[in-house]
Amino acid sequence: MSVAIIGAGSAGLRAAQRLEELGISYTVFEGSNRIGGRIYPFSYQNGFLQYGAEYVNGVDNEIYNIAKKNGLLSETEIDEDGYETVVNGKEVNDKLYEIWDKFESSTNEKLERDGANKKLSYQNVSQRIDLYFDAFIKAQKFTQSEQTIMENMNVLFKNQFQLEWSSPANDLCLKNFDIWDSGMDVDVEATLNQYGFKSILDELASKVPQNKIKLSSKVVNIDYSGSKVKVLLSNGQSSLFDSVIVTSSLGYLKQNKNTMFTPALPAQKAAAIDRFGFGSNMKVFLEYAQPWWPRRMSTVQISGRVGKVGTAPSLEDDLMVFQPSLWAKNVLVAWVAGNGPKEISKLSDSQLIAVLNNHLTTQLKDVYSVTKIQRIYRHNWISDEFALGSYSYISNKTCQSNTDDIKLMRDPVLINRRPVICFAGEHTDSEMYQTVVGAARSGLQEADRIAKYYSSL
Repeated sequence: MSVAIIGAGSAGLRAAQRLEELGISYTVFEGSNRIGGRIYPFSYQNGFLQYGAEYVNGVDNEIYNIAKKNGLLSETEIDEDGYETVVNGKEVNDKLYEIWDKFESSTNEKLERDGANKKLSYQNVSQRIDLYFDAFIKAQKFTQSEQTIMENMNVLFKNQFQLEWSSPANDLCLKNFDIWDSGMDVDVEATLNQYGFKSILDELASKVPQNKIKLSSKVVNIDYSGSKVKVLLSNGQSSLFDSVIVTSSLGYLKQNKNTMFTPALPAQKAAAIDRFGFGSNMKVFLEYAQPWWPRRMSTVQISGRVGKVGTAPSLEDDLMVFQPSLWAKNVLVAWVAGNGPKEISKLSDSQLIAVLNNHLTTQLKDVYSVTKIQRIYRHNWISDEFALGSYSYISNKTCQSNTDDIKLMRDPVLINRRPVICFAGEHTDSEMYQTVVGAARSGLQEADRIAKYYSSL
């Protein structure tokens, strides 16, 4: 028997690793010129910055064990006390921040409860936050300027969910808070050191012979109409296999599913792919000659407009969160969600540097002495042909359909019980979708599914 694996991200590599252990013949086809998928480290100074995956979720899983075994867990964590919040060019004072902090903490608890409430779980995060925020404002005796600050804090609060879930706040169904589960009472994200996911990727790839991974090999069609599955590449070459494991991103499947499979995918699976959410966020690494931020600062959040008139949306509205790198001391990381990634993808580096320089100096001139950016590093996931976004989430459409879309996307195409086309990737893991942990686990699961079937013959 022989298996084709489409994609050399964490799901594809873990599937390949398992088939290698079992002695099953396979070939990995990767459309891009590198392995890793949405793990994308790049060399910087004495380590690696990460365009993609940055943290490890949970502790009872393979990826965490790799990080721990290889000494990748960071000794430095983001200091929650080092947050600075700037609204309309002014730092929010301690009194107002303390009031806001209590509201935010209580609202987070309420959102968790709402997600477990079947009568409320179909609502979205933005709706629910606004409900609690309106009650909060009515119960306080704020001046107009104080209320304006709180309204901007609410914008920053919603943006936290957009960054964490790669979803617009108004499309993030509350059910996510009930379904997503790292296996821990309190979700933990492990921070990694300067080697981080580069070392994790190296370990995942180390057990897969390089000659079994075909880079720059874009699969354009998977024809399962015959006794063998025909995999056709964009260069016209084709190969026959007994089974295929598709680990393409959900964004890629959304765009290409109608031409990628012959015959077409089952209608229920195709509908689930269309309904399930797939959002986009990104990081932009800002390199400076020297850090201008104080050592105590771990995050600066920015909201409001200084020196701008009108209400039309602009890129600057989505440039809200900036964090110093934990180890590259001259690097500030811009975390961008909302409409920001789409707008950033339209700009050249020089244009983006100009926007960022103006935004930071204008917004922070009364707080910090901001210097000029020397260089930026970024990867536009939203325009990456093989990603077309960042990661998945349970959307309003999925909630309203009342279907188990993750299972529908994960279920294999069977012919006479034979798993002809299997599906893996972060969007197919029922508890830890969005994560490298979930992606790797799904690849292992589908490799085992195929092996179990053929061993039973």
